[in-house]
Amino acid sequence: MIGTLYRELHYQIAKRNPLIANDEKQFKKAIKNAMSIKRGVGIQILGFLPFGLIMASTFIFTNDKIVLASLMVSLSLLPFIFAMYVTAIQTSYILSVGIFEPLKYLPVRLGSKYLSGLLLLEIFPALATVLPSVFVLMAKYPYAGLLGIFWVFMGLFLGHTLGLIAVNFFSLKIQHRAGKGQSIRNIARIVLFFLFIGMFMVMNYLQYYIRDHSEEVARIVGKYFIAYPFSVASIFDPLRSLVLLGTYFCVFGFLYYLILRSVWGKILEPAVVSEKQIVTRFKAKTRNKILAVAFKDFKIFLRKPAMLVAFLFPIYIIFPTLISSFREGHLSLVEVLPLLFMIGLFSVPGADAVLKVEGKALDFLRTLPLKKREFVVGKVLSMAIVPILLGIALVGLGSYYDYKAVVLFPYAILLPLIASFTTMLYFFHYSGEEIGIPDLKWIHVIFMFILVGAIFAIIAIPLVLSLENIFISQFIGFVILLILVFLIFLGGLLPRGRGCEHSKSRHRKI
Repeated sequence: MIGTLYRELHYQIAKRNPLIANDEKQFKKAIKNAMSIKRGVGIQILGFLPFGLIMASTFIFTNDKIVLASLMVSLSLLPFIFAMYVTAIQTSYILSVGIFEPLKYLPVRLGSKYLSGLLLLEIFPALATVLPSVFVLMAKYPYAGLLGIFWVFMGLFLGHTLGLIAVNFFSLKIQHRAGKGQSIRNIARIVLFFLFIGMFMVMNYLQYYIRDHSEEVARIVGKYFIAYPFSVASIFDPLRSLVLLGTYFCVFGFLYYLILRSVWGKILEPAVVSEKQIVTRFKAKTRNKILAVAFKDFKIFLRKPAMLVAFLFPIYIIFPTLISSFREGHLSLVEVLPLLFMIGLFSVPGADAVLKVEGKALDFLRTLPLKKREFVVGKVLSMAIVPILLGIALVGLGSYYDYKAVVLFPYAILLPLIASFTTMLYFFHYSGEEIGIPDLKWIHVIFMFILVGAIFAIIAIPLVLSLENIFISQFIGFVILLILVFLIFLGGLLPRGRGCEHSKSRHRKI
């Protein structure tokens, strides 16, 4: 039963994500993965494994029991937080796609156990982040390592149970006219997603801190040894550790059973909640066509968090620097400068999101009085606005620690715009005014990385010679941006050959 539900869930996820559904090859690949639990779970495990290997390196270079116990305390937070996060976030989505509807009409006493099993399948791959460290511990201290494995699974179970409690009290409702509240919830999910990504990096820094301050951490752990995750430090005291494990299992096992019953009851008969709405008089507005395209994209992104998460990927790049700056209280001009170039470069994959966001609306767009260059510039703005805001925020943070970093402000605007204009000029460099969606392939994205990287290298040449040449570098960037704008607005979008299909034969109609 769980296998069937897993396949149906991932089929629905693929079908509802425009980034996948609008790309035939990606859709077939997603379906292939969805049909095999081993393949789907295995791919996720491979995604988590690099983080696990990085964290395991800390365990390799120490044999001190106090340090190892303290490291296990920090490490055990990962499965706990991941299980709670996935359970709380994914449950509503799993129920919304309707895969549990058939079970409502069958004589199933506790259908929520299948929901729990399905969620645990989604959570299980995260263990790849902690098990390498536990295996290193087991190689040094077998009994402690075995208890460490039990505690890792216990953390996953505790997080899953607490996530179900949150779902039981806050999520199992039918909401009518969600309005702006739904957009706020979508934004909250996106923020939580990036905080979760940042958690892996925070944990890596935390391990180094624990190794350097093990005695201080040990005093805190000893004071609260009953509470999870501090109870994990008992791995070198087998009897106490087993007693604590048994106590947690009995208490939370009973609570888990009660919550499953309550959750299934609310799935069968969910509460109906209607949010108050202020009815306002409709008023038509005129807006610049270019801005209208950009605003339209962001409204769709807010309604489809899966697309916005992919679109906001450049944020992930600055996480290590942010964490390092807050930890060390220092962020210099030299550290900010390469990050601005990286943010600009990694805005290139955003083209995939801003183009596929059109979905099945392409034919409708062609009926509007919208020129191709207006559509292209609108997509440039959609693609560049988040990296620009991110770069400005980074320069602001750098200026707080080092006032000299303020001279980097032009880069925050120039580099994302150059990357976006270059990318869109490449994809829409065909003759004719008909709007179409280029047949995006990874080879095109890789080529754009190389092309944009080459342009950035030209801009960076004066900086390689001396940091005093910042203004010369910025002037070069400004000239390149003007050339790109000229090519789109004044020079026309000339044919570029075979790279992009046009009309019925050369463009993919969606």
